[in-house]
Amino acid sequence: MPHKLASYLSRRIPIDHGDGCFLYDEKGKEYLDCIAGWCVGSVGWKNEEIKKAIVAEAEYGRYVPAFLQFRGWEEFAELLIKISPNPKLARAIRCASGSEAVEFAIKCARAATGKQDIVSIDGVYHGHTYGAASVGDACHPSMGPCAPGFLKLPLPHPLRGPSESAVIAEFEKLVLNRKTIAAFLSEPVWTNAGAIAPSPSFYPAIERICRKNKILFIMDEVATGFGHCGTLFGSQLWGVKPDILCLGKAITGGYATLAATLITQSIYLRTFRMPSYVTFGWVPLDLAAARANVEIITRDRLWENAKNVGAYFLEKLQKFKDRPNIGDIRGVGLVLGIEIVKNKKNNAPHVVKALLLQNACTRRGLLLEIAGNTLFMTPSLIFTKELADRAVAILDSVL
Repeated sequence: MPHKLASYLSRRIPIDHGDGCFLYDEKGKEYLDCIAGWCVGSVGWKNEEIKKAIVAEAEYGRYVPAFLQFRGWEEFAELLIKISPNPKLARAIRCASGSEAVEFAIKCARAATGKQDIVSIDGVYHGHTYGAASVGDACHPSMGPCAPGFLKLPLPHPLRGPSESAVIAEFEKLVLNRKTIAAFLSEPVWTNAGAIAPSPSFYPAIERICRKNKILFIMDEVATGFGHCGTLFGSQLWGVKPDILCLGKAITGGYATLAATLITQSIYLRTFRMPSYVTFGWVPLDLAAARANVEIITRDRLWENAKNVGAYFLEKLQKFKDRPNIGDIRGVGLVLGIEIVKNKKNNAPHVVKALLLQNACTRRGLLLEIAGNTLFMTPSLIFTKELADRAVAILDSVL
């Protein structure tokens, strides 16, 4: 059968249905899903509560355009603001994707400060639209030139990068020499860079520099928000208070297409007339699914399960640390990574080996992804210790 879909790097695993922490292909093969859509799945697949919420909303048969009003928008915005990591966050911008949430963060930062430059960490993914791709690592040379006004700090990689103190010093120097910096933007935990969590002192130091120099502090929690890091939001790991918060992925649990950008009241007042029309932002059917998903996460405090099961999973993975091609095993909550290297002397990345291991896991019924040369896992928040044991057994047979 000829392929008509423009598909980039997709793996030939035709998925038919899901159930809890498992996916099943068209032939009925079962896969233990240790990726959950890359930080998307939160309450498991085929969740009955979310199904009922979607069916109930479908009975209304409605679409509400942005130039009208809908009570559900205000109620969901209020919920997001109530649970956010900064009490000063006061307004929610409706978005249709995580990339769009990052775009609005960039727009708001520039509009609110009158400055153009956004500082970020090199090698970290923030989305695929031009602004998000340029502030992150997704602006491929073939689509150049990238958008201007983005400055990069080096990633303090645990095996190969500069120290955190060196990165902080470089940021201080950058701020001293440039008066055009509107904001600093980053993930609380660098997911696509290989499940790398900075030390507890890194982001508070960055935030202090921002506050001292009237630079906005933005946390991209599209991947880390809603429980995967063992806290409701990854920002809470470090005790920081973002001026702008980008949300997506697990906000719907994979049951809808929806995202959000949260901003403070002062930023809102300075960006009030900035265009923000989103045709498919918070469509009532999507909103019903997202609201049910967030209510389940907060009601059942599923981030606590992520913290406990994640710690157990990480401890079990440590049995592989002495294997010749394992450079590092790391994680926080249910964001876990096994870095594959050519040898332990220089820890050079071994992307081909990581890909071969990923494919071997797939054949044995374990779904995980690769972030560069790192085997990357972000299972659902309902993951159990028994399932962690099953995943470790498959990894053991592969490694």
